Amino acid sequence: MGAGLNRLIRKMNIQNRLVISFAILSLIPLMITGIFAYYTSSEAMKTKISTSSIQLMNQVSENIQNELTKLENDSVDIAFSDLIQNTLTGYDSMDEWTRNDAELKIQSMLTKRFSFIHGVTDVLVFTRNKDKIIAYGDVYFKFNLTPGFLNDIFVQTEKNNGVPLWTIESKDEEENARTSTYRIANYGKVGILLTRSFKSFSGLPAGYLVMRIDGKHILKKFKDTNLGQGSDIFILNGEGNVISSQNPEMQAAKPYRDASLIEELKKHKEQDLFSFNGTVSGKRNLIAYHYIPSADWYVVSLIPFTYLNAESVKTSIYILVLGVICFLMALILSYYVSKSISRPLKHLVNSMNNVKLGNLVTQINDNSSDELGKAATNFNHMVKEIKYLIDEVTKKEKLKRVAELKSLQAQINPHFLSNSLNTVRWLANIQKAESISSIITSLIQLLHGCMGKGSALISVREEMEYVKDYLNIMAYRDYDKFKVHYELEESILDFHTLKFILQPIVENCLLHGLEPMEGQGLIIIKGYRIGDELKIVVTDNGVGMNSDIVSHVLQKPSTNKPIGLSGIGIRNVDERIKLYFGEKYGIAIQSIANLYTTVEITLPAVREENREQYAEGAYSR
Repeated sequence: MGAGLNRLIRKMNIQNRLVISFAILSLIPLMITGIFAYYTSSEAMKTKISTSSIQLMNQVSENIQNELTKLENDSVDIAFSDLIQNTLTGYDSMDEWTRNDAELKIQSMLTKRFSFIHGVTDVLVFTRNKDKIIAYGDVYFKFNLTPGFLNDIFVQTEKNNGVPLWTIESKDEEENARTSTYRIANYGKVGILLTRSFKSFSGLPAGYLVMRIDGKHILKKFKDTNLGQGSDIFILNGEGNVISSQNPEMQAAKPYRDASLIEELKKHKEQDLFSFNGTVSGKRNLIAYHYIPSADWYVVSLIPFTYLNAESVKTSIYILVLGVICFLMALILSYYVSKSISRPLKHLVNSMNNVKLGNLVTQINDNSSDELGKAATNFNHMVKEIKYLIDEVTKKEKLKRVAELKSLQAQINPHFLSNSLNTVRWLANIQKAESISSIITSLIQLLHGCMGKGSALISVREEMEYVKDYLNIMAYRDYDKFKVHYELEESILDFHTLKFILQPIVENCLLHGLEPMEGQGLIIIKGYRIGDELKIVVTDNGVGMNSDIVSHVLQKPSTNKPIGLSGIGIRNVDERIKLYFGEKYGIAIQSIANLYTTVEITLPAVREENREQYAEGAYSR
C-alpha cells in the first residue's frame, strides 16, 4: 500500500504535490475539529434529551397508570357492590319487571359515581350466561359491541382469571352503525375498554364487567406535552395497536404504521434499556418509552434526528465556512511556495521526459552549485551510464534466453539412427512384418520431430500426430494395457503451439500412472478453446499422486536429468511454455492417489498469420 501511494504521489509534478499537501494539511485538522465538534455536541444533545425523554415518559406513564388504577378500583367496587352481586346471583330467577327494576337501580347508582368522571362513557354488566345489563350509559343510543368482538374479550378475560383486561375498540366493533355519528360526536371515535370477570361472595363465577372510557380521556394526560419540532408521543399495546396519540393522522385502534417498532420496544424492555436510536418509517429517531405492565401498554416518544441535530448542523456550517476560508488561504500560500521550487526543476523534468522517449543523448547545461545543479550533473552522468548498461544488458539477456531455450530442449542427433530405421522398415515391408513396419514408421516420425527441423511452433494437429505415433509404439510394447480417448474441438487443430509439449505429458501418464496399476488403464485427451486461450487436458485413471508429489513435479529444478523419448520432462515443458508465451501460461496438475491424475496445459491461441512473432521466443517480441 505504501509503495502504491508513493507511486501515485510521484506521478504528480512537484508544484501540484506541494499544493495538494498544503491543502490536505489544512483540511485534515479542520475536518477532525469539525467532526469532533459535531459528534460531541450531537451526542451531548442526544444524551440530555434522552434522559429528559425517559423522565417525561415516566411521568406521563405514572399519570396514566394512576388513572388506570383508579378505573380498576372503580370496577372492583362496582363488581362487588351488594346491588350487582344480588342482581347477578338471582338474575335467572327474576321476572322481566324485577330485572328492569334492578337495571334502573344499578344505573342510578353508577350515574352518581360517574356523573363527574367524564371519561367513562358506558358500563355493561354481563351475567355468567352472557345476559347484558346496561349499568351506565346513554339509554337512547346504547353501547352495543359486535358478538364476535365481545366473545373474544370474554375469552381473554376468562384466561386472566379476574385480572383486568385493557383493550381498545372503534366503531367497526360497534353495532347499530346508524347511530355511530351521534356516538362519535359525544363519546369519541374509539373507546378504551376495561373488561374483567368476577365472582360472587360465595366464590362462584358471577359475571363480567365491561367499562368503556373515551380515548380522549387518556389523551388528555399527554396531549399538551411537547418534546420538540416533529416529535410525537403515543401509546401502543403489546400487539402493536395504537391506543392513543398526539398525531391526528395516527388512527387509534389500528396497527402502528411501522410494525417493527413494537418488536424493538419488547427487545429493549428485556434489556432494561428505555431509550434507543431507531428507524421508523424510513426516518432516524431517538425513541424513549415506559412500559405499563398492568395494561401491557408502551408510552412511546419519537424525537427525529433532524431536530436533535439542528444545533449541531449550525455549528458545522460555521466550521465549514471557517474551513473554506483557511483552505483558500492555504492554497494561495502553497501556490507561491511551490512555484519557487518548481520553476528551476522544469528544465530538469523536460530533459527527463526526453530520456523517457528514448533520447539517451540528452544533456542538461546547468553549472550552478546548488542542489539542483548537482542533480543536473548527476543526471547527465546517469544518462550515459544507463545507455551503456541498456546496450550491454540487452545483448547479454538475449544470448542468455536463447541459451536457456536451447538447453531445455535435450538435443540428440538421430540422422544416422533415422537412416538405419528406414532400412529396417524397408526390410519389414519386404518380409510383410506389418506390425514392425508400423512401429518403425511411428518411431521415424518421432525422431524427425526430435531433430528440431523447421520452426519451434507447429500446429496442434501435428503435435497430436506425434502423440499418436508415440502411443502407437507404446501400444505394441504394452499390449492391451491402455486405451486412449480423444475429445478435441476441430477448430483448435490449426492453431499453433510449441513442439513436443504434449508427448512428455502422455509419456508420464503411461510410465508413472498406468504401468504401476493392475488391469487396463484409460487416457483421455481433451482440447478446447476459451476466448484467447487453448486448453489441452490429459487425464489418466492410474495410481495418481499425493499433494507433496504434485508440488515436487512442478517445483523441482529444470536441471534434473531428462527422461523419456524427447528428453523433456514436465517441468521443462512448463518452463518452455512460460519462456515463449509468458508467465500466465503453463501447466497445472490435479491428482488424487489411486484415483486419477489430470494435467491441464494453458496456451495462447496462436494463429498461422501471427506465428512468426513467437518464432524466436519470448524476448524477440
